[in-house]
Amino acid sequence: MYYSVIGMIAIVLHLIMNHEFIKADKNRDEINNAFKKFVFASLLYFVTDMFWGILNSFKLSKLLYADTVIYYISMALTIAYLCNYVTQYLNLRSGFGKFIRIFGQGFAALEIVLLVVNHFVHIFFWIYPDGTYQAFIYRYIALYMQVFLCLMLAIQTGIVMIKATDDMKKRYFTIFFFCSAMVAAIILQIMYPLLPVYAIGLLIGSGIIHTFVNEGEIEEQFKVLKSMAGIHYSMHVIDLAKDTVQELTASQDVKAIVNRTNGALGMMRDVINALTVEEHLESVLEFTDLSTLAERMRYKKTIAKQFEGKQTGWVQAMFIAIETDPYGKPTKVIFTTRIIEEEKKNEEILVKKAQIDDLTGLYNRRTYEEDILEYSAASIKEDFVYASIDVNGLKVVNDEIGHAAGDELIKGAADCMQKVFGAYGKVYRTGGDEFVSIIFASKEQLESVKKDIESITEKWSGKLISSLSLSIGYVTKQECKDETILDMAKIADKRMYQAKSAYYSRKGIDRRGQAAANTALCNLYTKILKVNITEDSYTIVRMDTSEQTAEKGFANTISAWLHGFGKSGQVHEDDLKEYLKKTDLNYLREYFREGKTSISIQYRRKYADGFKQVAMDMIPANDYSAENQTLFLYVKNID
Repeated sequence: MYYSVIGMIAIVLHLIMNHEFIKADKNRDEINNAFKKFVFASLLYFVTDMFWGILNSFKLSKLLYADTVIYYISMALTIAYLCNYVTQYLNLRSGFGKFIRIFGQGFAALEIVLLVVNHFVHIFFWIYPDGTYQAFIYRYIALYMQVFLCLMLAIQTGIVMIKATDDMKKRYFTIFFFCSAMVAAIILQIMYPLLPVYAIGLLIGSGIIHTFVNEGEIEEQFKVLKSMAGIHYSMHVIDLAKDTVQELTASQDVKAIVNRTNGALGMMRDVINALTVEEHLESVLEFTDLSTLAERMRYKKTIAKQFEGKQTGWVQAMFIAIETDPYGKPTKVIFTTRIIEEEKKNEEILVKKAQIDDLTGLYNRRTYEEDILEYSAASIKEDFVYASIDVNGLKVVNDEIGHAAGDELIKGAADCMQKVFGAYGKVYRTGGDEFVSIIFASKEQLESVKKDIESITEKWSGKLISSLSLSIGYVTKQECKDETILDMAKIADKRMYQAKSAYYSRKGIDRRGQAAANTALCNLYTKILKVNITEDSYTIVRMDTSEQTAEKGFANTISAWLHGFGKSGQVHEDDLKEYLKKTDLNYLREYFREGKTSISIQYRRKYADGFKQVAMDMIPANDYSAENQTLFLYVKNID
C-alpha cells in the first residue's frame, strides 16, 4: 500500500502547487495553456499510479489491467505535452522544436495503438489472474523513447540557457534540471518497475517549474504592469465576482475618495461623482457601472471612453478584461485612467488643419460641404446670404508672370474677403480661384458688404502683382423663399459668371470667342495627348475610344503604346522604320534636350478604306523642363 500512499501525496501536492492552472479558463497564452495540459496529464498519471497500488494489493487483475493501460496512456501524454510546453517556452517554432513536438505527438499516438494491440497480443505488458505484472519488449522501447525525448529537451534547453541573459538563465536552468531529472527517473523506472520513481520525478519537476519558471513569469508580468501603471492617472484591478479592488497606482485625489468598505461598485461611483464635470457625469456613470459591465464587455477585450475631469482636464478611461467566464463575460478587469489633455489639444489642432486651406487660411472645400449639409438639414434664417466668388485673371497671371504671382493674387483675394465677409460669417476656398462665402446680413448690411469688398479690392496691391479684381454673385434667402441651398448656389454661380463676363467685356476680352476658337482648333486633331517622356506616362486630352484597343497597340505607358501602334500594322511598312525611330523615348528625350521646340512625324496609317497620310506633332508643354519633359502630342489627317 506504500505505493498508493505516495500516489495520494503526489496528487495532493500537485493540486496545491498547480491549482491556478487546473481551474484557469482557456483564455490564456499558448505557453500557459501548454503547461496546463502537462499539469492535467501528470494529474491523471498520479491518479492511475495511486489506484495501481490499491488494485495490486487486492489482486483485482482485470481492473489492474485497465488501470495500467490508462497509466501508460497518461505517461505518454505527459511526455508529449512536456515536449510541447518546453519547445513553446524556448520559442522553438520550427526546425528542432517542430520535430520534437511532432515526435512527441507521434510517440503518444503510437503508444495508444500498441496498447490496443496489447489487448489481443501481449507485446507491451500483461496482468495475470493472480495479479502478477509482466512487462514485454515494447514497454521498454516506450520508456527508452521517453528517455530520448527528455534528453533532447535537456540538451536544447542547455544550448538556449548558455546564450540567455541572467534572468532567463535561471528559468532555463530549471527546465534543463527537470528534463535531466526525468531522464534519470525513467531509467530508474526501467530498472525498478515497481518503484514510484517516475511519479516522484514528475512531482518535483512540475513543482520547480511552477515555482521558478511560471511564478517568475508572473512576477515579470507584474513588474511590466506596475511600470505601465506609472504613466496612468490611476490603475486598479477589479474583481467583478468578489466586488473587490486592488490598487496598482492612483493619484492623491483618487486615493482620498476611495472607500474600500463600499466595495468596487461603491468606490467607482464615488470617484466618478467627485472628479467628473457635470456635463459628462451621466454618461461616465453609465460607462463605469460595474453592475452592467460584464454584459457590456461580453467577448470584448477592452472598452474606452473620453471625458472631462474637474481638475485634470480631458481623461481617457478604459476597462481591460483579464479573466472571463465560459460565456465570454469578464470576471476580473483592469480599470485605467490616463490624462489626455495635451493629446486633445493636438487633436483640435489637427481638426482645425483638416478644415483650413493651407494657402489662404480660409475654410476648405471639405468644411464647406459639411456646413452645407448642416444648413440643408435645418431651416434657413431670413438673413442668410450665399455668395459665389471668382478671382479675375488668375490664369493670365500664372501663365505670364508665374505661379508665385498667382499665389499672391489668391492670398490677397482671401485676405480681402476675410476682412469683409468674415465679420458676418464664413469664407471658403472651394477650388483654385473659386470661393464661397456664407454670411448672415440684413438688406442694409449686405449693401455695405458689397461696397466694402469693392473698395478693399480696388486698394489692394502686392509685390508681384499690382491689382486685384473679383467677380461675385450674391443670393439672399429673402428672394429665394422656396429654393434649397443648392438651388441658391446655382443661382449665385450664374450671377458670378455674368459678373465675370461683364468684367472681361469691359477689359475688351471675348472669353467666349477664345473658347470657340480653342474648340475649333482641337477639332482639327484626331488625337491629343499630354505625355511625360521622363516618366513614360500620358493623359488623354482628346481621342476617340475606338483607338483605345489592344489591336491598335493601346498600352499603359506611352512608349509601349507608340511602339505597339506601329507594330500592330497601323503604320505603313515603308514608313515604319522612320516612325519607330522618332517615337522612341530615348530619341525624343535627347531631341528636346538639345533645345528643339517641336517635332513632326509624317507617316501613312491604316484606315478601313486604305492607308492615309497623317502627321504627329509634339511640342513642349508649359511645365516642360529638362528634368521633367512634358509634351503635347497632336495627330491630324493630312489627306
